[in-house]
Amino acid sequence: MGPPFVNTTIRPSNVAPASLPGGARRARRRAVYGAGVVVILCMALVVAPVRAANTEPTLALMRASAARSTSGRITVTLEGSFSLADTVQLQLPLQVRVTQGSLAALCGVTGGASVSLGGGPPRDAPPPCVIGISDRTLTLVLPSEFGPGAATAQLLLMYENKPIASNQLSFTL
Repeated sequence: MGPPFVNTTIRPSNVAPASLPGGARRARRRAVYGAGVVVILCMALVVAPVRAANTEPTLALMRASAARSTSGRITVTLEGSFSLADTVQLQLPLQVRVTQGSLAALCGVTGGASVSLGGGPPRDAPPPCVIGISDRTLTLVLPSEFGPGAATAQLLLMYENKPIASNQLSFTL
């Protein structure tokens, strides 16, 4: 005596696809096709070049304080949101521009300074200009042409042949 009832709609997983009814065969074909598409898309994502999400440096000045020495030179400390370690590691040419009226000084973080008056040609200024660098602070000694009064500071750099500038921060010398 055999089993009294055999359910023919339930099939074990090792049944060959050809023996499945037509609707089940189509469903299995769609599932295999869909899985293949997913695998191909995942492979394309892995093979595609990957770029960082936000690689452009962000420069922001938040505070400036100035002090005048007995020799008359002005020291300015700039605080901001920028990573000087990244700037040095990536060898980005970071500069600080300080302006007072028509007088402008451009100080390179790695050295060198220039002064221009009224938009005229820049001339070399005696060093030092940048005397202190920490992760979020720059300390400058301004050229002797600067005197008491209102001034602005701005960070400048070139990144992938594109100029990037911080906000212009106003302060008093």
